[in-house]
Amino acid sequence: MPGTPVAPGAIRATAPATGTTGTAPSRGAVPGRPGSYRRAPLSVLSATFISARTGWALGVRSWCLHGCRLELRKTTDHGRRWFAVPAPPAPYAPAGRTPAPGAVANVRFADARDGWAFGPGLWATHDGGRMWHQVSLHGWAVQSLAAGGGHVIAAMTRCVADNTPTCGQFRVYSAPVTRDRWRPVPGASGTYGVMGGAPSPVVTVAAGTGFVTATAADAGRTQPPPALLAGPADGLARWDQLAAPCAKWATVLLAATPGLALAAGCADEPGAGEQIKRSYLSPDDGGIWQRLTGPSTAGYLETVSITPAGTILLPGGRSDAYVSWDGGRTWHGTAHTSPSMDWACQGGDTLSAAMTTDTQGFTLEPGASPGKIWFTYDDAHTWHLVTLH
Repeated sequence: MPGTPVAPGAIRATAPATGTTGTAPSRGAVPGRPGSYRRAPLSVLSATFISARTGWALGVRSWCLHGCRLELRKTTDHGRRWFAVPAPPAPYAPAGRTPAPGAVANVRFADARDGWAFGPGLWATHDGGRMWHQVSLHGWAVQSLAAGGGHVIAAMTRCVADNTPTCGQFRVYSAPVTRDRWRPVPGASGTYGVMGGAPSPVVTVAAGTGFVTATAADAGRTQPPPALLAGPADGLARWDQLAAPCAKWATVLLAATPGLALAAGCADEPGAGEQIKRSYLSPDDGGIWQRLTGPSTAGYLETVSITPAGTILLPGGRSDAYVSWDGGRTWHGTAHTSPSMDWACQGGDTLSAAMTTDTQGFTLEPGASPGKIWFTYDDAHTWHLVTLH
């Protein structure tokens, strides 16, 4: 915003760009299938919901070979039907490849007007997606983003491309959801591991409190435990270090309820298709952690989700999506509840999942399953396949 003072280290938006104008990247095609691009299903990369009824899904066309154009879909009926809305005019950031400047592969909305496409670039909308503009990051890359309580926070990193343990720096930035006035959060910074497949820093926000977890640089059993920092999401006060629930483990993932009950999943020693995993619950925003029954070692832990009613969902790579309805005392696989979910779990790709209400949630394989999202409307007991086009 021209004329608006910006604090040192702050991030501001560049000139606006619409979601419907400008030069779009070239579209891919399917060899031997002329004109089949528009008929290809949409490979869903990311999804976000602001209520049980309203959500968005970001994707690219299946079979797209290069120069894939991002497309955005919206639902207002619990994910049963979807319609096209303007997508950010950003390049697609494919997994495992060096992305183009400003490229993205994830989407989040805080409400009906304010949303972001990110990872590693950052694009914002404040009119429900009719217009998108790119936010200048000054060399930082967005790894994770979460919104709540009128503010949005993002975990940003730099120097990751050098692939050295000493080069992984992270910092949490905060902004009001209605304005692109990003400022670094005091105390919410450090180093993280970039070797051995360690996850990037992840942020979570609930009840006006933000959290970030980050694997220690060059993590190992002789190294410091993963960082777990927390503080006000508005960034007006310094964040503090909390005790991590599993010291010196390679991965700690966190989820929070509106009442600030926290669920944590920990994983270590990745092997041939399995990890040692532990799960924890904190009723007092990370002050005390209660160890729960450990889920199956099959597959890799990727995300954690918890509902206000206490249902915990732990999906991952090469893994079933495991659910606990009794506070982590027992865990149940979800694949047997739906033939389509069974196919997803057997596919070997990463399952990303989130419970959006006490009873509703979704699971998807980012970019792997053409147009497919699995929805549950009964607290993860059964799953229903929805295909996007």
